[in-house]
Amino acid sequence: MGRVLLGTSGWDYPEWAGRVYPKGGVSDRLAYYARLFPVVEVNTTFYRTPPAATVASWVRRTPEGFRFTAKFPRAVTHERRLVGAGPELAEFRRAMAPMRESGKLAATLLQLPPTLSFDRPAVRAFYESLSEDGPVAVEFRERSWLVPESFDLLREFALAHVVVDEPLLPVRLEATAPFSYVRWHGHGAPVWYDYRYSPEELRAWVPRVRTLSEAGGPVLGFFNNHFRGDAARNCQTLEEMLGLPPPAWTARLAV
Repeated sequence: MGRVLLGTSGWDYPEWAGRVYPKGGVSDRLAYYARLFPVVEVNTTFYRTPPAATVASWVRRTPEGFRFTAKFPRAVTHERRLVGAGPELAEFRRAMAPMRESGKLAATLLQLPPTLSFDRPAVRAFYESLSEDGPVAVEFRERSWLVPESFDLLREFALAHVVVDEPLLPVRLEATAPFSYVRWHGHGAPVWYDYRYSPEELRAWVPRVRTLSEAGGPVLGFFNNHFRGDAARNCQTLEEMLGLPPPAWTARLAV
């Protein structure tokens, strides 16, 4: 079985005070988060590419074995829609350099827009432009991407299909790269992420995660249901169900 690293999508949530972080707050939420989980998905990079100095700060404030994933900017996916995004990709690569050079960047995440249909020639051309980005995971948000030609392209370029739990698309356990990537968005209405997974729902994911891990390579998984700190609670519960140890550099803290 491959290594399984679970965490949450983001860490900087004020409403986590008293639920995930101490009631009085903490001076450094990222450093505290890194005592709880071994990996985090950086979602702020989707909205704005940060300065490299900010990324370097994240690297300094986390233990040596800690890992990050980071979302490509929406300028690439939602504004350029994968076409002519060279300048935006170059800026993102420069920003991520401190994380990549430190060995802490586990993968980058390409979250596609729900209005973008699969176009094989355009997708192939874009995937060819990702050769400098290391491990990349691709999250589909539109059904036309769920076809054999789309998965074949992922395998050709060794890009990971993001296994998603969300209201609109089915769960597809497709292993297309030397690693696997899972995102739990929730099933809230009208907001997906306003949701708390039940123990029964999480238990159903145990064999799925194990299946992905048996395909070889690490499994990276992230809970995006951040309301009320549910992401952290659900993440810890699934870790316990899978028998995963706490981060090597800390004892398990209750959340």
